[in-house]
Amino acid sequence: MSQEPDNDYLWDGSGVADPEVARLEEVLGQLRHRGTLPELAERGTPVRPQESRGRRRILQALPAFAAAAVLLVVAGLAWITLVQPRLGWAVESVAGTPAIDGRLVEGSGRLGVGRWLTTDQGSRARIAVGHIGEVDVEPNTRVQLLESRAREHRLSLVSGTIHARIWAPPKFFFVNTPSAVAIDLGCAYTLQVHPDGSGIVRVTHGWVGFEHGGREAFIPAGAVCATRPGPGPGTPHYEDAPAAYPEALAILDFGGAGHPGRSASLDAVLAGARRRDALTLWHLVQRGSRDERVRVYERMAAVAPPPAGITREAVLEGDRRALDLWWNSLGLDTATWWRIWKKNW
Repeated sequence: MSQEPDNDYLWDGSGVADPEVARLEEVLGQLRHRGTLPELAERGTPVRPQESRGRRRILQALPAFAAAAVLLVVAGLAWITLVQPRLGWAVESVAGTPAIDGRLVEGSGRLGVGRWLTTDQGSRARIAVGHIGEVDVEPNTRVQLLESRAREHRLSLVSGTIHARIWAPPKFFFVNTPSAVAIDLGCAYTLQVHPDGSGIVRVTHGWVGFEHGGREAFIPAGAVCATRPGPGPGTPHYEDAPAAYPEALAILDFGGAGHPGRSASLDAVLAGARRRDALTLWHLVQRGSRDERVRVYERMAAVAPPPAGITREAVLEGDRRALDLWWNSLGLDTATWWRIWKKNW
């Protein structure tokens, strides 16, 4: 973690400016008045000399007022992005008595960085995620606030269930779990972690990225995705997918190459695939043995033909451009924003 800047910079300019404050000063500084205001020609009814002098004084004072307004904006934004996050996130007791580091929350409290919020079987809580969203914490849940900065808000969900609603741009909110990181892409979702560290995410609005060790899954609204310690995120599928999908995908994702039911599971997924299930096939075509990927490619090409210029070999070799172009043709969203996001993360 980078060294904390000196807060005195906000008041007297001493110390080191936080990068966010420096950026705001640079942007808002473009509005700074330069030079002197020209004399305005009088028009209409003649103005008495004393009135004219008064108006000139007001006009001459306008740059100072504008500069003061800019400073107030900078100070206010600096408070929001620097000082306020350090005070922690507001926690509201919704039912029962949640606890922060063992101290019961009666009504409301604050969750500071490094502190734990726990709920028992009879309590629920609501966390205000800075100014970008809120998280409802269900009974028998344990979460920790890991980071609260201008561009990164991060929780750790060790066990239990949370419902997140985030209205900030992508890459502002993260939830660490024992088997994957849930990356908010402007969404609403439910994330559940079991005692063994496995978990599942259900997306109700927008998108969630699931990532672990370079393995990625992109889950749109209406879809779910499981995750396990070790392998990380599995293959997403829509909630209305064929009934065989959850069990079959669990075997393909987490059962290992030697699982006796692997071939039959792949058969079930491919046989029931609709065009909508190209979401699932697009992930599967990048996983498993080459023979399995060939079968997935053929089925996906049948239900959602690849656009012109995409070759079978490019997809089977994992060519990123070919995979992204095929994804873009599915009508889900473009892959470009994710690649840009990853490059700058």
